[in-house]
Amino acid sequence: MPDLKSELKKLEALRFDDEGTTTQEVAMQEPQSLGVSETVFNVIRDNPGCNRNRLIALADTAGVSKSSSSSLLNQFLKRGLVRTVDSAGGMTYFAIGHKYVRGYIKQNKKAAKVAIPKAAKPAPQQDSSVQDLLNTMSIVKARALYDELKKIFGG
Repeated sequence: MPDLKSELKKLEALRFDDEGTTTQEVAMQEPQSLGVSETVFNVIRDNPGCNRNRLIALADTAGVSKSSSSSLLNQFLKRGLVRTVDSAGGMTYFAIGHKYVRGYIKQNKKAAKVAIPKAAKPAPQQDSSVQDLLNTMSIVKARALYDELKKIFGG
């Protein structure tokens, strides 16, 4: 954003009694800001051998939220952009390359739940006892069987 002094200099160049000739000032574009991922990567690259808490604090001062930088550290490890070394003070982080490489972790789709059919109850064998037959039969079927037997044998 331009400051007040530069804006006042623009107004000095304007004349209201002139013939319409004005000097045009060339506007310079502001440099593009880095993305959050690239910022965190640069923090890791510029501070080799720091532990997780230190890197998160440095990223926080660079304008990246703590939760984002923590998540990005894990993603960079999975993607192979960062390596860790176990030291006396805990895990320390080192950048593998000099430049951030865009990308993401491709996650596998979750497998759809497959309905497993319930094991069919074994059919009673021909030579099974009456008690076994009644233990394996539902109440509805037992009642239907009772009614049919009553018709056959009378009752």
